[in-house]
Amino acid sequence: MPDAETSLRQLAALKNLGEKTAQWLLDAGVKTKSELAKLGAIEVCRRMLQVGHPVSVVAAYAIEGALTDTHWNEIPASKKLELQRLFAIMKRELGPVEIKRAPRKKAAPKSPPKPASGR
Repeated sequence: MPDAETSLRQLAALKNLGEKTAQWLLDAGVKTKSELAKLGAIEVCRRMLQVGHPVSVVAAYAIEGALTDTHWNEIPASKKLELQRLFAIMKRELGPVEIKRAPRKKAAPKSPPKPASGR
């Protein structure tokens, strides 16, 4: 089993997935592409939601695309409809979940307005 850093790099290298999604996968206990394939897009989304990540059906498209080496927007419409249906069922079964919110960055102080020129 690869270490966390290796898993992160390998998952992030899959089509449609980046470092952030790869970290969410690790948080959900998914460490390899083979685990991703075994669980499938909907179960992986369920696990990411259960650990508090704000996952939408687009994540299911991205995971499906990662498994088939297809850009998520090029997944056939019939497959997207199936994923939408299964995602909706999963969300109903899961019920409300507490979503982790990234801490907000403190806004930089605004500089005072420039005085109007007297021209």
